[in-house]
Amino acid sequence: MAEPTQHTPMTKERLARYVSLRMETENQLERLARLRNDELLPAPKISDGSQRTGGASGRMANAVLKRMEFEERITPLIEANRQEMARIEAAIDRIADPMEREVLRLRYIDGSHWRHLPWGEVALRIYGDNDERCLLAAYRLHKRALNSIQKMGR
Repeated sequence: MAEPTQHTPMTKERLARYVSLRMETENQLERLARLRNDELLPAPKISDGSQRTGGASGRMANAVLKRMEFEERITPLIEANRQEMARIEAAIDRIADPMEREVLRLRYIDGSHWRHLPWGEVALRIYGDNDERCLLAAYRLHKRALNSIQKMGR
C-alpha cells in the first residue's frame, strides 16, 4: 500500500478522513484488547466424569495464536493511520491564524464517532451562536483555512 508522502497536498477530503482513521484505529485496538482478554479467561469446566487434561492450555494457545495473527495484520494499518493523523494535525498546527486552526480542528478532529462536528456546533463554539450570520462566518473562516493549508503544501 502506497503511503502518502509529505508532499501530498492537504485537501478537504484528506482532512475529512481524520475521524475515520481515528475510529478505525480505536476499533482495531479494542478488538485487540478483547483478544488479549480471551487469553486470560479460564476454560469452561466440563463435568462429564472424564479425566481430560490440556483443554485450558489448548484453548489458551489458540487464543494467543489468534491474537498474534490479528496483531500482526493490524499493526501496519494502525501505524499508517497514526502517521496520517499526525500529518493532518501537523498541517493544521502550521497555519498562522489561530481562528483558522480552530475551525479545522473543530470540524475535522473533534468530531465524535464517524461524524464531523456539525457546522452549527462549530459556529457556536467559535462565535457563541449558530444563527445564519455565525454559520456564514464559520463557512468563510473554513474556506480561508483551507486556502491557507493548501498554500503551505505547494
